[in-house]
Parts: sequence; C-alpha cells; structure tokens
Amino acid sequence: MPPTITEAEFEALLARAGIPLTPAQRAGILPALGGLAAMQALIRTPPPAAEAEPATIFACAVLGEAGR
Repeated sequence: MPPTITEAEFEALLARAGIPLTPAQRAGILPALGGLAAMQALIRTPPPAAEAEPATIFACAVLGEAGR
C-alpha cells in the first residue's frame, strides 16, 4: 500500500517525536507506512461476535474403538 502521508509530513512527525533516523532508515520506513496504517485500522475495529466464528470440534478416538 502506498503511504498515506507525504514525506514532509513524515519528517515533521519524526522531528516532533525527536526520533533521529538516517536517510537510509527514513527511505526504508516511509514505503511501509501505508501497510502500518492498514494494520492499525484492523486493530481498532471491534472483533466479530462469537456467533460469527466457526465452530471447532475435536474428537479423539482410538481406531477401532470409535463405535463403542
């Protein structure tokens, strides 16, 4: 995903937070910001209701004894 902020906005955020990054680090982080924003959106949404989750059934039986 493309970043949702401009490079100038990214520089301002780093300066305001006091995070010293090299130009190489900035160049590596900026393209990933769009993906991080998408992950944040997923975290902030409410989870699905319990009824929406698939049921899981596990039965442990020894072969040949399943009919007892």
